[in-house]
Amino acid sequence: MKKRFVSILLVAAMTASLAACGGSNGGDNSASATEKGGKTESASDGGEITLTIPTYFVGENVGAIYFEPAVERFNEANKGKYHIELEEVVEASYTDKISQLAQSDALPALIQTPDKEWIQTAMIPGKLYYPMNDFLDEHPEIKELCVDSSVEYCTQENGDIISVPAVTLSNVGLYYNSALYSPEKTVSSMTMDEFISSLGDNKLAFQTVDDAWTSALFLTALIANEDGGKEWLQSNEGTKCYDYTEPAFVNAVTKLTEIWKTNASSNAVGAAYADAANAFMSDQAAVICNGPWMNSEFVDSASDNWSNGFNGADVNADYYPGNVSICDTKVFGRWTLTNGGTDEERECAEAFLAFIYSKDELETFALTEGCQIPNLTYSDEFLSKLDEKPLVKQQAELLTSDTNIVPNVKTIMPDSVATSVFGTNLVQLVNGQITPEEFCETLTTKAAEAGDK
Repeated sequence: MKKRFVSILLVAAMTASLAACGGSNGGDNSASATEKGGKTESASDGGEITLTIPTYFVGENVGAIYFEPAVERFNEANKGKYHIELEEVVEASYTDKISQLAQSDALPALIQTPDKEWIQTAMIPGKLYYPMNDFLDEHPEIKELCVDSSVEYCTQENGDIISVPAVTLSNVGLYYNSALYSPEKTVSSMTMDEFISSLGDNKLAFQTVDDAWTSALFLTALIANEDGGKEWLQSNEGTKCYDYTEPAFVNAVTKLTEIWKTNASSNAVGAAYADAANAFMSDQAAVICNGPWMNSEFVDSASDNWSNGFNGADVNADYYPGNVSICDTKVFGRWTLTNGGTDEERECAEAFLAFIYSKDELETFALTEGCQIPNLTYSDEFLSKLDEKPLVKQQAELLTSDTNIVPNVKTIMPDSVATSVFGTNLVQLVNGQITPEEFCETLTTKAAEAGDK
């Protein structure tokens, strides 16, 4: 989940994780564009091909910061040939929307990748994807940028590549307000005990609503700092875990409960992401766990969201104690080519994917999000602009070959556990209504139930 604080101003920045997706052959592409969920004019009569994409990367969603301007640039560069239109869909119901379109044989040629479980249980078995193999072969400059672990994950037994594997990695850490909390050394060089001790009375911007996003990130860091915790998380990456009685997990939940008592922001219980962000940007919390897409909230053009003397210039970026960073690398991409739509729409979709994976687009995106593109040789212009982005530079310099990269604990949970069970029971946990052991047992039981469906 990538969220940003609700703001009237849309800053000209970029933040969506760029990775395109594709799939397998299949489906009748002879139907009209209207019947297939999109619209187009025939290329044979020289008309402009229009592709409508259902997306939540619009408006106040964090993905809009990159995506809407990118679409405008693509449309301008391809005027008279291709044109992208956006159909807004609420993020929380996006997979349901795609499922409905699939059931009515109305999938458009290009969609944002739905939930992983839907891909594995519906898209792959139903051959609803269009394979990206040919696209990657035709664009070797993109193929060379793909992260190896994602390539492996996206390749099916029959050789089909379900997505253009991940090209960018957004390593998630934390931010701290140096006006409130000024550690003597980097947070990532501390042990977890040193970090908690160094906080004193300073607060962490936790939340229990919106998947308990910031709280789950900190719990992930706590797990990774337990004996065997890093290995447990990494061993479950790309799969779903159904047992939460692992000692590293139980111990981390116990520590989170204690830390919550002394260092959680006052509004943490019942807080959604916007509330957690507001706590940080109003000097009510000194630390917030979040990804580099939040960089855009700390520039002067976003100052309408600041209060109580908060100044974005005081914010520093770091990773977690124990030199831990959170990033999922065994993933499908963000964009999927389907077996729906017309041949002309697919042509437009592939042109758009090639555009957003161009070096200029990737570098512009990386400058704002602070993501890493491990297989790209950066241009001199990019490196010079990096000096103008202090948070991005901190995030880049602190990430080394010694960094312990682990997946977010929420991504290894069955979707129903991650989106509902975790947050609901977290409230009971921190309110003292259940013990850490009971919390872990409940997650295990609910995960098993989800696995049986």
